[in-house]
Amino acid sequence: METNKKQIALNALLIAGMIGFAVVARIAPHPANFAPIAALGMMGGYIFASRKWGLSIVMVAMLISDLLIGIESMELRLAVYGGLMMSVFAGGMLRNRDNKSFFTGVPVASLGSSIAFFAISNLAVFAFSGMYAHSFSGLALCYINAIPFFWNTLAGDLIYSGVLLGAVRMVQIYSNRETVVSAA
Repeated sequence: METNKKQIALNALLIAGMIGFAVVARIAPHPANFAPIAALGMMGGYIFASRKWGLSIVMVAMLISDLLIGIESMELRLAVYGGLMMSVFAGGMLRNRDNKSFFTGVPVASLGSSIAFFAISNLAVFAFSGMYAHSFSGLALCYINAIPFFWNTLAGDLIYSGVLLGAVRMVQIYSNRETVVSAA
């Protein structure tokens, strides 16, 4: 019983730390779209047996930082949140892999997460922002104009997920543990 309470406390501390890091990194000056939110979602999807914790990390970090930064449109925010949640599922797909497939899987999962975020968030910009004509050429222009932001998203996702997930995996390897965090 005491071990379970200790594990719950450690899980809560880890989740709070991940959320805190995400909020600080998001509100601190940084290049547009170069943030650790998706990487932390991947990390949450990887280390927690239940996806609800990874999804909660992304949602709570985004809600807190949006309250501090400001929200431009609820439709756009919901699309951004949905796009970022894809990272949790990408992280979950890295579980139960041997070291070689894990370390090659992280950049692939990061790329998939970045592409999903790009597709979802920019479709919402096209649909709800009023910046583009609702035509095929307007949709194409929206995605073309978003390409510079995609490179920052991809770079941030690759760097942050490489560092964060690489660190978690190294802890697992050197401690000979299958999982870092229980399913609390």
